[in-house]
Amino acid sequence: MDADATDRLALQDLAFAYGAMADRRDVDGFTALFLPDATLTARRGNGDPAVYQGAERLAEIPARLGRYDETFHAVTNHRCEISGDSATGEAACQAHHVTAGDDGATDVILTIRYRDTYQRTASGWRFATRDVHILWTSEEAVTLA
Repeated sequence: MDADATDRLALQDLAFAYGAMADRRDVDGFTALFLPDATLTARRGNGDPAVYQGAERLAEIPARLGRYDETFHAVTNHRCEISGDSATGEAACQAHHVTAGDDGATDVILTIRYRDTYQRTASGWRFATRDVHILWTSEEAVTLA
C-alpha cells in the first residue's frame, strides 16, 4: 500500500475513533486523539459556539455524554487532503443520544458535519482542530433492546 493510502486510512480511523471513544466515555482515549493544545468548536445554528481548547477542556466532552443512557456516533463520508505532515478533512455523522424514562426511551439525533485539521506526530495522526457543525436535529421514540 502506498504512503498516501496508508495516511488516508489512518486519518479515517482517527475520525471513526472519535465516535467510539465518545460513546465509551473513554476520556483518556478521547483526549489522546487530539494534540495537547487542540481546539474543538461546536456550532449549532447562529448561536454562540462552544469552544474546548486543550486536553483538560476536551476531557469534558465524553464526560458530558454521561447524562445519556446510550450514545452512538455513526461517522461516514470521510474525505481528506494530505500535505506532508498536515492534512484537512471532513466527515459526516449521525449522533444518537438516547435517554430512557418511565414513559419509554427517546433518541435525539444530531446530523453533524465535522471539518478538521490534522497533524502527524510521532504517535500518529492527531486532530489539531475539529469544527463540529450541527446541521439539524430530530427526536424519536425508540425501544431499547
